[in-house]
Amino acid sequence: MKTVLITGASSGIGSAIAGELSKDDTQLILTATNSEKLAKLASSLKGKTEIIIADLSTKEGINSLIQKFYENHAALDNFVNVAGIWHSDTKALADIRYEDFDQQTVIDTLNVGTLAPMLLVHAFISIMKAKSKIINISGTFENGGKGWLPYYVSKRAIEDLTIGLAEELKEKDIQVNCVSPSDVATEQYKKYFPQYINDAVEPEVIAKQVAYLCSSKADSITGKVFVVKKGKEPYEGFHT
Repeated sequence: MKTVLITGASSGIGSAIAGELSKDDTQLILTATNSEKLAKLASSLKGKTEIIIADLSTKEGINSLIQKFYENHAALDNFVNVAGIWHSDTKALADIRYEDFDQQTVIDTLNVGTLAPMLLVHAFISIMKAKSKIINISGTFENGGKGWLPYYVSKRAIEDLTIGLAEELKEKDIQVNCVSPSDVATEQYKKYFPQYINDAVEPEVIAKQVAYLCSSKADSITGKVFVVKKGKEPYEGFHT
């Protein structure tokens, strides 16, 4: 049974990935800040599921997740980093001039989107075996980062981490890849951008591609960033 950790698992892409990976013989560890949503998701999934509530916007929250994971697990097969900040409870963090972002939003966005995955990978590499997988979720910005700068920077950084980490972990035979979606029809996307919903892919499309990259079929694939958007063919070797 593989042990898989998914951040940002309570909704949207993370929830869809959890659903897809639960179809296999997998021990899922799901983490997010919303305990109610995580519990509801866990109860709907097949197989063995554990939830860990963690706020990845703080060093304390990141270290709490690491500690709680190690309390119950001695190995990690696959790590799927989904968590990111692109909206608040009331609005999308879009079409905002950079100087108009408050400082805490910038800090939280970079902490969750960049620092947390870096520190988590740093903590777990030693317990990942050959053929383990690290999958990052970034984001494709066809019009550049204007209006989205903190989120844009956090996602561009995670792509650079993917490429650099893949090179470093080749000697351990650990594969590191990134899926970069453009417009995904999550609940929050439907709420804030209903006018663009026809151009969005379903979260399940992203989940299937992540599941492929987590499988043995992707043992030779590493250091790649796969762009996923409406109308774009799946990458070579993947079939819906």
